[in-house]
Amino acid sequence: MNRILVTVFSVIVFSSILFSQNEQDALRYSRIGFGGTARFASMGGAFGAVGADLSVLSYNPAGLGLYHKNEMAFTPSFYNNKISSSYNDSATSDSRFNLRFDNFGFVMASKTENKEETGWQAVGMGISYNRYASFQSDMIMAGRSSTSILDSWKKTAGGTGPQNLDQYNEGLAWNTYLLNNVIGDTTRYTDTIPDGDLLYQSKTIATRGGMGEWIFGMGGNYSNKFYVGGSIGLPQVKYEETDKYTEKEVVDTTSDFDYLEFNQSLTTKGRGFNFKFGIIYRPIDLIRVGFAFHSPTYLKLADSYDASMSSLIGNIPRTYEPSAGNFNYSIRTPMRMIGSLAFIIGKSGMITADYEFVDYSEAKLKSATYGFLAANAAIQSKYKPASNIRVGAEVRLLPFIVRGGFALYGSPYADGVDNSATRLYITGGLGYRDPGDKFYIDLGIVTTTEKSNYYFYDQSLVNPVNNVSKVVNVVFTCGFRY
Repeated sequence: MNRILVTVFSVIVFSSILFSQNEQDALRYSRIGFGGTARFASMGGAFGAVGADLSVLSYNPAGLGLYHKNEMAFTPSFYNNKISSSYNDSATSDSRFNLRFDNFGFVMASKTENKEETGWQAVGMGISYNRYASFQSDMIMAGRSSTSILDSWKKTAGGTGPQNLDQYNEGLAWNTYLLNNVIGDTTRYTDTIPDGDLLYQSKTIATRGGMGEWIFGMGGNYSNKFYVGGSIGLPQVKYEETDKYTEKEVVDTTSDFDYLEFNQSLTTKGRGFNFKFGIIYRPIDLIRVGFAFHSPTYLKLADSYDASMSSLIGNIPRTYEPSAGNFNYSIRTPMRMIGSLAFIIGKSGMITADYEFVDYSEAKLKSATYGFLAANAAIQSKYKPASNIRVGAEVRLLPFIVRGGFALYGSPYADGVDNSATRLYITGGLGYRDPGDKFYIDLGIVTTTEKSNYYFYDQSLVNPVNNVSKVVNVVFTCGFRY
């Protein structure tokens, strides 16, 4: 049967299995950073026990109870991500610059009619948008290797007839004559590249989009000792990825193979919801203790994706591109718990710290038409609980303020997984407060370093690409109080 006819048949019959949502998608939307105002960012995001900042709606809404005035603010930022890669002793790098808004919103604060020192004293209500994940990056990875992506596809295609191959992966190689059936066996495959041929491999990955949430919250002040609050979050996701992978012979051999190019693109859009609850206790003016609970986030996502393959074998070019696919599914991200401690040194400044616990193995993919058994099993085996630590300080030399901090986000990967992906944030900033407390201006700088491994294909066949991502985010907040 002609290969194209077999492909058409397989797309019609097996379209329900032609998608690639997996544990990486669950981690992408579960592992968020911290985002908000410049003050919040410049202190390492350690605001769980501080309050009175628009960012607290997404972290500890009890902080709304510490507001004494109405407030409105907006926060643009300048973001640059440089990724340096090393693969089999070959070094490459690329970078991406982006202008965005990290935060904007307002809070309305009002005192109660209570004239006593005990009881409810004030209420704060706020609406804000906080961006806490950016997917902006450009990456290029390249080097020489004696194995091929076809070696991986021979393994995964084995035991499957051509009409059942995934038409966005192995099926592409079969339709461009990079994979061929073993003579006399339509469920085993051979490829056009002799074992041991030296290949030059390269891959470019461009990602766009981000993740943030509209959040609505309310907090109250009880006896100027207890502060309690809750919020409802409506997260929004947009993720776009375009990949181009190539292999080319380094030295001509007796093989007819010359070149292959594998292109993929993915667009994911979605919305969801979550809720947050928090408390802050102030036993004395010097000390504040906070706790916050974040429910799992429930995201409904829609993927649109396509792929294509081109080959040059024996000077004969071939190209195959199946119809674009789409799929709807949902992801439940893990819950979070945050404990916080702050020392408020009068009007001179503060020192504050947060400890956050999140179990990435609790994420889960779900669909009405597919079980995701393998993907959910991979989530439980590859990921683990992690601790995130945030520390910040502020020194007030009014009308100017100096801030600094850091955050260390633990690796989500379980022992035995060849990856770490620990993130280190170093933060700092300056602020100005109008002596009449009518407006303020803050500047924050957040630098992020993350090391991770990337595999072009089956990690038992290929060495990892060692990637180092360095992000510099300059955040500017202008706020008004009335």
